[in-house]
Amino acid sequence: MDSLIDIFENWGAHIMSAMGILGGLWAYFRHDRKIKNQEKILNDFQIKQIEKEEAKEKMAEMKANIISSHKGAAKIRFVNAGKVNAYNVRIEILTPEEEMAKICYGVNFGPYDVVNPQLYREETLFLYEGHSDTIDLKIIWDDEYQKNRSVSLSVPF
Repeated sequence: MDSLIDIFENWGAHIMSAMGILGGLWAYFRHDRKIKNQEKILNDFQIKQIEKEEAKEKMAEMKANIISSHKGAAKIRFVNAGKVNAYNVRIEILTPEEEMAKICYGVNFGPYDVVNPQLYREETLFLYEGHSDTIDLKIIWDDEYQKNRSVSLSVPF
């Protein structure tokens, strides 16, 4: 028992210092691991954001709207609101034929070889009394991001 007391008297301060240093190192490494995990999460998030931005830079964005005119005539405008060219633009009319009976249009809308960014293509429509309030369309196109991208729209008159 005396030897244990002698060890504490002679080495107690050193033992306590060593335990303090080990505890400090353990706390440092634990904290460092947490920070590195947080940094990894943030880096992954930033990489995903950058990839999304790069993808948006490669995407065309096709939209349609109706430009009303007078005396039953209207124009439907297909707009590329994206940042790159839309190639091979095809338009499918999804509105049932019986509802399209009071809307006169050319054989088909498109296809268009290319619609440049921020530009449009137009088609003329002739509207008869009692026509439907909207026209349902599906626009399909190719761009730098992907082939056969599509959007379904319900365009109001």
